[in-house]
Amino acid sequence: MQVLTVPKTKILITGSSGYVGYVLSRFFSEKGIAIVGLDLHENHAWKGNGNFRFYSCDITDRKKLEEIFTKEAPTHVIHLAFLMDPIHDTKREYDIDVNGSKFILEVADSTDTVKQFIQFSSSSAYGAWPDNKLWIKEDTPLRPRDYRYGIHKKEVEEYYDSFGKRKDLKLVIVRMCTAVGPLYHKKGGVVSILVNSPFLLRPNGRFCELQFIHEDDLTAIIGLIINDGELEGTYNLAPDSLSTTKELSPDKAFVYVPLLLMRGMIWVLWHLRLAGIMPSAITLSTYGIVVDPKKIMEQYHYKFKYTTLSGFRDTVSKRKQLGTL
Repeated sequence: MQVLTVPKTKILITGSSGYVGYVLSRFFSEKGIAIVGLDLHENHAWKGNGNFRFYSCDITDRKKLEEIFTKEAPTHVIHLAFLMDPIHDTKREYDIDVNGSKFILEVADSTDTVKQFIQFSSSSAYGAWPDNKLWIKEDTPLRPRDYRYGIHKKEVEEYYDSFGKRKDLKLVIVRMCTAVGPLYHKKGGVVSILVNSPFLLRPNGRFCELQFIHEDDLTAIIGLIINDGELEGTYNLAPDSLSTTKELSPDKAFVYVPLLLMRGMIWVLWHLRLAGIMPSAITLSTYGIVVDPKKIMEQYHYKFKYTTLSGFRDTVSKRKQLGTL
């Protein structure tokens, strides 16, 4: 696949030290594309990479954002700087997730060199509900329940939709499912839970439906979007397949637990600061959010290289070889 026919392309990526930011930075920089990475702490994997320039920058520091944009004059922005894991400082979390997202779009809009802005939203913004149907489309209302990450994504999307941007700035929003792959460089996460836990929970007796997008499909699709100077709108970013927790971990013992009881236990542990997840995460792991990727597939006649199951298995195999699982 040919990536980036745009001359003098320079991509600014917020959250460049996180997993998806790292995957995309590596993909484009290896193709000779200049990458400007923004994050609080540098990923040392970039040492010696001549196509990658890092800035330590808080996404809520608008003045510094303006200085970096003025100096670097990027042509594309990929916004990934969000807090996936909740923190007890709700004001700080909101400031990063929502206000930071507003600042980055406003600064990009005021920087004439920026012609495309890709906002990574989340399929979790649709909400984990018992009445969820399979293959949720982009025009389905967002109702993220009490899941803070999803609530913030919804608010950011609403702000972006109402923002009076430049006509020559193309805005693309992708609602992505969980990304997996061998480049995941931190221990933990849903793959580790499915593989390493001695047993798995089955809230309300359900095997939750999941979608995983393999990093190879993720980079291929974002490459197509970056190379598309006309694309705008909102797109689901997930494979055209799903698997249940039972299919992903067929040899595990599953323990039935009432959802309300589990939420109550997690609520206590969260408020005692003994757990890193909130009760809303239990609901999310009970009721599947399965989105329909047909819109982006038809846009580029794209066929996924990996299903949810094959992507998961490839991730497990390669991460075990690398010692990150």
